[in-house]
Formats: sequence, structure tokens, C-alpha cells
Amino acid sequence: MNKHYFTRSIIIGAIMAIVFVVVITITGELYKITGADGKMVSPIKDLLKSLHGHHWVGKGIWAVGLFSVTTIATFLVNYKNQDERSLNLLIALLTTTLLVGTFTLLVFNIYEYLA
Repeated sequence: MNKHYFTRSIIIGAIMAIVFVVVITITGELYKITGADGKMVSPIKDLLKSLHGHHWVGKGIWAVGLFSVTTIATFLVNYKNQDERSLNLLIALLTTTLLVGTFTLLVFNIYEYLA
């Protein structure tokens, strides 16, 4: 058995979790509606808060869930991939996703602060 079967699945799960956190964070900040009291509210943050007590906790729980489901699903579906180059490509993709996600959130938060 190839020792990298599960490693590939973990990397794909991590990529999906990173993309999810970046997208849900930016969407939660940009998508706002006027609440009953006339103030702007974020339905996404409110949903996460109502389900999990705080929107940060909710994001974390959903990210871990997505990571787990994606990791298991890709392991079960793609367990026969034995190409060593694909592991190196996935590591590069994970690194790129992490750097782009971090940079995106940094630039977005700077923009929000200055706007």
C-alpha cells in the first residue's frame, strides 16, 4: 500500500477548508442587510452565531467538517493514485492556496479598515 494515499486526501481536504474559510469570511463581511432595528446585519454571521454561539466557532466547526468529509471522500474515491508527481503538485497547490488565502484576507481587511 502506498503510504501517500491518505496524505493526498489530507492535502485536498486542507485546500478545501482554506478556500471555505476565506470565502465565508469575505462573504460574511460583504453580504449585509438591514435588520429590523435599521442596523446593518450579516445573515451569514448571524446564522453561524445562532448555531454555534459565535461566528468564529461556527466557521471552525464547518471548516473541520468540510476537511473531514473531503479527506474521507477523496481517500475512498482516489485511493489508487500512485503518481509521486501528484503528491508534489498537491503540496505546491496547498502552499499556493495558503499563501493566496492569507494575502487575500490581509488585503481585504486592510481595504475594510481604510474604507
